[in-house]
Amino acid sequence: MKKWKKLMRNLHSDSKKLRREARADLIGLCCALFLVVVAIAGIIVANIPARAGVKDSEVPETALTLVGTAPGRNDDITVTVVADNEKIYQIKVDEHKETDGIGSEAVKQLPAKIFQAQSLKVDAISGATISSNGIKNAIIKALDEGGIKPVTFGGSVVKVETVAEKVQTHSGVTVTLAKDWSDEYPYIYASWDSTKENSEVTDYLVDYPMLKTLYEPYGFSKDYKAARGHAYTLEDVVETKRTGENSKASCWTCKTPQFTNMVNEQGIEVYGGSFMELVNVLTEPISCYTCHANTPGVVTVTHTYLIDGVGEDFESIDAANLACGQCHNEYFFDPGNGGATTLPHTSLASMSPDDILAFYNDGSNFPDGEPFADYTNPRTGVRQIKVQHPEIETFLGEGSQHRGDYTCADCHMAMAEAEDGTVYKDHSLISPLDNPALIENECSKCHEDLVAEVRAEQERIEARTYSIGYELEFLTERLAKAVEDNELSDEDLAAVRSLARDAQFYWDFVFVENAEGVHNPKLTDYCLDMAEKLCNQALGMFQR
Repeated sequence: MKKWKKLMRNLHSDSKKLRREARADLIGLCCALFLVVVAIAGIIVANIPARAGVKDSEVPETALTLVGTAPGRNDDITVTVVADNEKIYQIKVDEHKETDGIGSEAVKQLPAKIFQAQSLKVDAISGATISSNGIKNAIIKALDEGGIKPVTFGGSVVKVETVAEKVQTHSGVTVTLAKDWSDEYPYIYASWDSTKENSEVTDYLVDYPMLKTLYEPYGFSKDYKAARGHAYTLEDVVETKRTGENSKASCWTCKTPQFTNMVNEQGIEVYGGSFMELVNVLTEPISCYTCHANTPGVVTVTHTYLIDGVGEDFESIDAANLACGQCHNEYFFDPGNGGATTLPHTSLASMSPDDILAFYNDGSNFPDGEPFADYTNPRTGVRQIKVQHPEIETFLGEGSQHRGDYTCADCHMAMAEAEDGTVYKDHSLISPLDNPALIENECSKCHEDLVAEVRAEQERIEARTYSIGYELEFLTERLAKAVEDNELSDEDLAAVRSLARDAQFYWDFVFVENAEGVHNPKLTDYCLDMAEKLCNQALGMFQR
C-alpha cells in the first residue's frame, strides 16, 4: 500500500524525473497484472467443460447419460456422453489436466468434430494426438460400459483397421509351406526365416527356483524353458520333458500349421490322438498358413478355438491382434470336449482374469462337476490351474494403454524397406525395443526414452513377481505341513486351498505373460495385488 501511495504521489510530482520513473513503474505493473489475469483466465477457460451437441430439450427420454474415463497426456480425461444406439446427442469433457494451448485445444475442438460427424473416426487435433485419443477412448469406454457398441460410431475398445477372415474347415486344402512362397515374397520369407536367430534358451526352473514347488508335480516343475523363435516350435515341443509316450496330440497346438490344418479338415477328434505318432509327420514350424491360410496378404484366423473365444467381438478386434492371439492366449484342454484346445472366454469382456478364474471355478462348466484343474499338488491337495501365455487377454484387457491405438503387428511387425526400395512387412517378430527406426518414427512421439521406460517398468514388475512368488512358495510349504499334521479343520482346509489356488492363478497370469507386464501394467499390478492379498489371507488362517 505504501508503494502504491508513493507511486501515485510521484505521478503528480513537480519533478519530471520522478513522473517519468513513476509512469514506467505503472506500465510495468499493469503489464504484470495483465499477464496474471490472462493466466488465470486461461486456467479457468481450460477447465470449463467443453460441450457439443443438441440442447437438453432436444434429447429424447430414451437416451442414456454415460460417463467414461481414459488416460490423456497429463492425467485422466473424463467425458460424459448422451447417446442411444442411433445417435450421439451430447459430448461434454468434464475433467482434464491437459496442457493449456496444446491438449486443451483437443478438449475444445474434438467433441464438436465427433458430434458433427457422428463418428469417432475423425482426425486428431494437430499437435494434440495423445489428448485427442484420450477423449476418443473415454467416449468409447462410456459407450461400451453403457451397452452401446462403440463400433456403431466408428469406434472400438481396441484398434480395428482390418477385419480378419475365418478359416474354411473341411475344405480339402493342404498347407503350402513357407519355402514355396520364398521366390514370390523373398524379403518376407527371409525375415520369417530370421526367427532362427532367436535361439537363446532360458531355463525358468533355474531363474525362478520357487516354480518347482508351485508347479509340483506338473510337467512344468520338471522342465520349463522359455520359447525360442518360431523356427524352433517343432524342435522344442519334441525335446521338452513335458511330452512323451502318453502325451495327447493336443500338445501340437500352435506348434505347426500342419496340425492346425489336420484339426480343421478332420475335426476336433484329432486333439485326442497320440502325440508321438505325429513326430515324424509334422515338419513345418509356425509359418504362412498359420495366419494366412494359403492366401498371402489376407489375415485369416485358422485356429477355430479363437473364433469361439472372442465370439461376437470377432469384427471388433483387428486382424493383426487375432493372428497373434491364435497362439498367444490362455487356453485349456477341455475334458468335456475330447480334450480339445479351448479358450476360457467367449468375448472381449470375458477375457479378464477375474472372469477366466470364475469360469474355471464353476464346476458346472466341466463334466465332473468340479472346478477345473490342470494338476493337483500331492502335498497340499490344492487343485491348481496352470496359466499358459495370456498375451491377447492382457494386451486387450482393461487398463491397456495402447490397445486402442496399436496392434501386435504395429509393434512387432513394423514395415521395413529393402535395399532395392521394396517395402514389406517384417516377419522377424522382434521386440520394438530392438527396432530403432520404429522407436524414432513412432514411439518417440510420446516417449522420450522408450527403452529406459520399459526396462524400468519390467524391473519393477519382475521384483514384485519374485517377491510374491516366494510368498506363494512359503504358503505351499506351510499348507503342506498343516495337511501332514492334520492341523486344520475340514472347513478351514477347504478355505485355505481355495485361497491358495486363486492366489497362484493371479500370480501365474503375470508370470507366464511374455512382456513381463508392460503390455498392460495396470492389469499386471491388479493381478499381483490380488495374488498377494489372497496369499496373505490364506496365511492369516494359520494364526487363528
